[in-house]
Amino acid sequence: MKKTALLAFFTFLFLAGCAGINFSQLSPDAKDFHPKTIAVMPATVGEHESSRDIIDGVVSASLLKSKRYDNIVDSTTIKTQISNSTELANELAFYIQKINTLGVSDPQSVAKLRESIEAEAILLTYVSSWGYGRADGNKVARVGLGLKLVDSSTGRIVWKASHELIEEYTIIRPDQAKMADKLMRMLIKEMPR
Repeated sequence: MKKTALLAFFTFLFLAGCAGINFSQLSPDAKDFHPKTIAVMPATVGEHESSRDIIDGVVSASLLKSKRYDNIVDSTTIKTQISNSTELANELAFYIQKINTLGVSDPQSVAKLRESIEAEAILLTYVSSWGYGRADGNKVARVGLGLKLVDSSTGRIVWKASHELIEEYTIIRPDQAKMADKLMRMLIKEMPR
């Protein structure tokens, strides 16, 4: 009986150790990519509009806490630049539309963005799930994010990842901002250094 319990315990530890990010893909170029500045683009939220301000704040704050970069151009700064420059707004909209529809990072658009935002890396954030609902008869909170890290000197997507956290609850709803922070910390561990 002890052997069975011990085997079950080690199996649990192994499976717990395997729990990680749903998807993470690193470009071969990542080994030579070590940016000191990163620009956090405003999140693409789709139908999850209520997540916008929270996610934009959490992404920038999480990167700041990670101390991976010397300078972080947060999404609020980017939004201010966009509101002051129609050209930048159009270029960013064109770039994001192309990368979202074709999956291609346009080098010319990235070069123009790099001039305006002055960052070696661009981080795109996508909200894939956000809200409260039910799963298997239980009340759950969901937060799902996708990230793309782009080398602004070449336009190449250096890394992309996505993951979703789901927390069950009975009475008190989990704080989605805290869930997003936890999720970002997990994703940042996967980012190239």
